[in-house]
Amino acid sequence: MAASESVVKIESLSDLERKPGGDYDRWVSELTAADKELDKWRKRGRKIVKEYRADRAEISGVDPSMERRFNLFAANVNILSTSLINQVPKPNVNREFNDVQDDVARVASNILERALKSHNDKGFKSFNLLKQVVQDLLVPGCGTSWHTYHADIETRTEEPTEDMLAVNPEAQPLTYEEVVGEQVRDEYVYWEDLLWSPARTWEEVRWVARKTYLTRDQLTARFGKKVGKKVPLDHANKRDDVQVKTKNEVFQQACIYEIWNKESKEVLWMSKGYEKILDQKDDFLDLDDFFPCPRILFATVSNGSLIPIPDYHYAADQYRELNEINTRMGLLVRACRVAGVYDKNSPALKDLLNNAQENTLVPVDQWAMFAEKGGIKGVVDWIPLDQIVLTLDQLMKNREDVKQQVYELTGMSDIIRGASKASETLGAQKLKAQYASMRIQERQKNVVEYTSSVFDIQAQLMRKHMAVEEIGKLAQVDFMNEEPQLIQQAMQLIKMPEFVLRARVESDSLSDIDFQAEKQDRIEYMQTITNYLKEMMPLIQNDPLMGPFVMQLLQFSLAGFKVGKKFEGQLDKTFAAVQQKMMNPPPPQPSPEEQKIQGEMQMAREEHQMDMQGKQADLAAKGQENQIKTQGKVADLQLKREENQMKLQGKQQELALKGQEHQQKAQMTRAAFWQKFAQDSMARQQRHNEKDTVGGPSVQ
Repeated sequence: MAASESVVKIESLSDLERKPGGDYDRWVSELTAADKELDKWRKRGRKIVKEYRADRAEISGVDPSMERRFNLFAANVNILSTSLINQVPKPNVNREFNDVQDDVARVASNILERALKSHNDKGFKSFNLLKQVVQDLLVPGCGTSWHTYHADIETRTEEPTEDMLAVNPEAQPLTYEEVVGEQVRDEYVYWEDLLWSPARTWEEVRWVARKTYLTRDQLTARFGKKVGKKVPLDHANKRDDVQVKTKNEVFQQACIYEIWNKESKEVLWMSKGYEKILDQKDDFLDLDDFFPCPRILFATVSNGSLIPIPDYHYAADQYRELNEINTRMGLLVRACRVAGVYDKNSPALKDLLNNAQENTLVPVDQWAMFAEKGGIKGVVDWIPLDQIVLTLDQLMKNREDVKQQVYELTGMSDIIRGASKASETLGAQKLKAQYASMRIQERQKNVVEYTSSVFDIQAQLMRKHMAVEEIGKLAQVDFMNEEPQLIQQAMQLIKMPEFVLRARVESDSLSDIDFQAEKQDRIEYMQTITNYLKEMMPLIQNDPLMGPFVMQLLQFSLAGFKVGKKFEGQLDKTFAAVQQKMMNPPPPQPSPEEQKIQGEMQMAREEHQMDMQGKQADLAAKGQENQIKTQGKVADLQLKREENQMKLQGKQQELALKGQEHQQKAQMTRAAFWQKFAQDSMARQQRHNEKDTVGGPSVQ
């Protein structure tokens, strides 16, 4: 199916995918449906972007050279953008429950936070990215960014060593791939390049996609020469295209759709001009929410439609009215000048008005007749400016009224814009500032949540794909004041799935902080602690049983201070130590008389102790003498026992020697006997043999 503008309804996805080219047909229909769904919003967004950039159509019926625009929209967008993000966002990685005993999670959170800061602080990457997203939020009404992991891989060849050749002479060179660089890529997605499946809420979104524009060389490098050369370079730069980066692009480009399908957990790339899927992969990022972008930052959406409504739409009539009023005021200002008519018969009067110098007198002929006409008043008549001035005053009032309408509709406040009346009190100005911050508080919260989602995706990409050594390099763990064993355990925890149960990733506040209010909160926090303890400590000292209740009451009071949240853990430990101390109070101080009596008793105890020590020393000396005597007697007995034992051993040795001698004599006797017996036997045998020889054989 060729790419077309018509949407083909799909009855059965399984039947369609079994057909040749079914995947391509399905996604052409999906993208076409999404384009049609967003077409009206995109057209409106282009006009709003032109309004923001002061690139607008002419006001009908007015000479373009006479137009006087009042671009309040751009000023409001810049102010709101500053109120939503006015400082570099910082990632915060904290333990989930701030458990004091979980040191491994504390160090792991610190390492990951340092790695995220190192990644985002390079060239103010996160700050510039977030500014672009917020501008899309405030102008066309929708903004997002794309976050992926990229590894630089090089193919290396290792020649076999001499030892390998000695074992196997036919060993071949080993070819392998090595990761030489890792990074998390953060990319801004232009609002017109973003698509999502038609849905009523974000939870119903089945897929998100973005358009990317690749040259021929980029196509062949990404999809191979065979496919890259066949993809048509179909991205046309239209006249109404407001994308400055491609408006004057030299190279021809192809529009490639990168689609992330949440239902099948697949990612695919396609071009409407090439009737095949260019590439298709399973989920290779393994993100918790699958999509490589946070939840899209929308301006205003209803529950029944996920098409954003730009802020400009709510005050479009007022902005147009401001331009018309300002143009009319410009025309009236041009008309508000000294002009009139004079008597043709008095040419000197013209010279007096047009060419006269200071302190100049002009002669008048026929003075009497000139005087009868009323002098200069009688020969000159000026254009009346009263109506013009009154009209200008009324237009100025109308303009201020329309501006107030815009402020009411957009949530702007004169105190935020730096304007206030001199008659207003400080309290009135604080109330206005507080009210204004409340009106944009929801949007500030959305921006903070979006930034937290960005940091969370970056943390997931680091934890699941980046090598531990690379994370340690980003975090500079060598300079951390922690034990090496604890750092090693923390690095292991970062790579484990249970890390998400023990720590959370979020962003700090990006809103414009009221520093005076913050200072006042800190002062009240400190005063509450000091005054409360000052009043309650005497009560606790008199009755220690009141301690736990008083401490819990103080904790309850301090829990209402946001500024003291970071100290809650330390306060819990301090309160526990104080309660323990109060349950074991020191004894009361004695009076002077009691101290005297205690001193005398102490001296008596010391004297008695000295006597006891003397007696104990005498007893010890006598005991030592008796012990020495006893040891002497024991030594004598031991010597006698040793002498008897030596005598016994000597007798035993003598008996053993005698036995050995007797045994040797018996052995020698037996040996002599058997020797003699053998000799006698041999002699008898010899004699017998001799007899047989002498007698000869017998004759029968």
